[in-house]
Amino acid sequence: MRIFRVALTFLTVFPAGIRTFQGAGELARSAVFFPLVGLILGGMTAAAVDLLQEFVPLAPLLVLVLAALFFLTRGLHLDGLADTADGLIGGLNKERALEIMKDGAVGPMGAGAVLLVFLFKYTALASAPAALLLALLVLTPVSGRWSMVLAGAAFGPAKPEGLGSQFIRGLTWGRFAASSVVPLAVLLVFSWLGSASLVLPLLSGVLLALVLALFCAQQAARRLDGLTGDVLGAVNEIAESAFLLGSLLGYGLMAAFGVLV
Repeated sequence: MRIFRVALTFLTVFPAGIRTFQGAGELARSAVFFPLVGLILGGMTAAAVDLLQEFVPLAPLLVLVLAALFFLTRGLHLDGLADTADGLIGGLNKERALEIMKDGAVGPMGAGAVLLVFLFKYTALASAPAALLLALLVLTPVSGRWSMVLAGAAFGPAKPEGLGSQFIRGLTWGRFAASSVVPLAVLLVFSWLGSASLVLPLLSGVLLALVLALFCAQQAARRLDGLTGDVLGAVNEIAESAFLLGSLLGYGLMAAFGVLV
């Protein structure tokens, strides 16, 4: 299916036989498969950790996993995070913020944001309970890409024209609903295979990811009068971190109240 291959080409380095995109409309239609692309990435990393953790200590293995995700996605979302942090923190008005975000150079705020996100993801995964780790690896990329579609559906573009603006304008609520099939199916599978000690923390992680994605998108839209592609990349990174935090909080609260099974 061409639309799925467009999503795979856009979000990863995987060869999918797509040389050029047929405009922003095709990119927007491919957003329904963004969580599926996340599931492919998450499944690959979970399988790698499951196979290699008997031979490689978990800490360096997780660094390799995060590095692999960086290269497999061409650093697309981290680049958006860096540009968004530089623009929204360094720009005093919309015009200046957009000018900074358009500049390819990474400033101190952008570099700091990327470093902090990397550190948080690493420590969250390294400290995760063994029963939860593989599920976190599978669902973290799913939740980030699902949140991007949600943010695009909830807010319009910051610029009146351009490929990115047309893409964001095409992220409708209908496409968000269609994109929800994969995340909800994955949660149902974990619910069927697992127990409350696995499912409830994952649900709390997904909810926190979606809520924080909407909050961050709203704050960016308030400053910029809408969203940009960079902001969507930042939303992905923030949502992934929020998913990890929410899942660990949910697991910790269940342990504290003695309801783990």
